[in-house]
Amino acid sequence: MYIRTYAILCVLFASLMGFYTFSKWTDYQYAIQGVAQNNSLIVSLRNNLSTEKAATDAKKTETDQLNKDVAQKLQVIFPTTDDYTNLTKQMDAYELQLSTKNNPFEISNIDYQDPIPGDSYSILPMRMNIRSSSDNFKKFLHMIENSGSLKDNVRLMDISSIRLNFENNDQNPGTNGIISFSIQINAYFQK
Repeated sequence: MYIRTYAILCVLFASLMGFYTFSKWTDYQYAIQGVAQNNSLIVSLRNNLSTEKAATDAKKTETDQLNKDVAQKLQVIFPTTDDYTNLTKQMDAYELQLSTKNNPFEISNIDYQDPIPGDSYSILPMRMNIRSSSDNFKKFLHMIENSGSLKDNVRLMDISSIRLNFENNDQNPGTNGIISFSIQINAYFQK
């Protein structure tokens, strides 16, 4: 009876030992397969790393140049100071670009007012008196509308008020509808 009990216990122990060994062996096989897959993934990622690093280095110089160009344009469009001088130069250049004999655009007065501080930006109000043809008036309004664009490189501005006077064109028949206007413009700059 002791031998029979001992034999049953040995068989039971051997069965449990076999089941335990088998389950751990399958876990071990899965682990080996996972390690092999991870090793192949590591090799693939290393190859991709060198390829991506070369591509990134190639793009870095291009991106650095783009950042430099945007920073330079931003300094013109949204400067860190009120920058009266460059704004006046910009208006003079625009006047020279538009003005012709039959299509006048003449800025007779630019009056800068005291800057108005804001939370994250400040406003430089200015009043201008301009005499212009109707075509150049539209071009001027379009320039103000598109100001602040990186493409146009024009200081960020908006119109707060405008007063129009239409001149009698009977004395100047070659001109195309002359408009004299007084305009209040807000030019923005960083605080």
